[in-house]
Amino acid sequence: MRSVRMWLLTLICVFLASIAFAQNEPETLPDDPLYQAKRQMEAAKLKAALDPLEKANLYTKYAKERLKEVKAMISKGKPEFVNDLLKDYEKYINGAMEQINKAQAQGYDVSEALEAVERSTKKHIEVLSDLVGKVPKEARSAIRHAIEVSKTGRNTALGILRKIQRGELPTGKLEGIGIPKGIGIPEGIGKPEGIGKPEGVGKPEGVGRSKGVPVGGRGRGR
Repeated sequence: MRSVRMWLLTLICVFLASIAFAQNEPETLPDDPLYQAKRQMEAAKLKAALDPLEKANLYTKYAKERLKEVKAMISKGKPEFVNDLLKDYEKYINGAMEQINKAQAQGYDVSEALEAVERSTKKHIEVLSDLVGKVPKEARSAIRHAIEVSKTGRNTALGILRKIQRGELPTGKLEGIGIPKGIGIPEGIGKPEGIGKPEGVGKPEGVGRSKGVPVGGRGRGR
């Protein structure tokens, strides 16, 4: 009776584990015919995102998606997809930090975006470290490089966060950064002083009336 119970318990655990894996596995993988459509949709969303923080969050989200795809393809015994996926993963981590830097330069509060990168990359480092021993030797260098990129992204995010917490970097909009004072019609924009009709334009000094030539073109001999 006990052996039957143990068998049932094992079966339930396997079933629950398979459900958890299915929930974490992307719906569309690189070997799926619809995968390119998925990537095109991601690219369209990135292009449509005008706010740098929105774009940073998308980059962070897509980096996580690439890592899920890496895990899934390794589980399917298709490590040949790993290198390209990890290159895209690194591009998205770097893209997220680039957009955060851009937002910070414009005066946005970047704390939440930095925390998202820090949390994500911390988890990514754990996942990637676990995958190193599960792939062929030719794919291990790509995983190790991705780990280094994740560590760099996390350390950079942590460094900026600590500076913000110590008050060394401001949060929120700064006057003249991102949206300068008077945007809509900033001072001097639209009709800068003298632009449109510079002083003397239309009848500049000496134009149409050469030096020494009398008005009306009368000759000298008068």
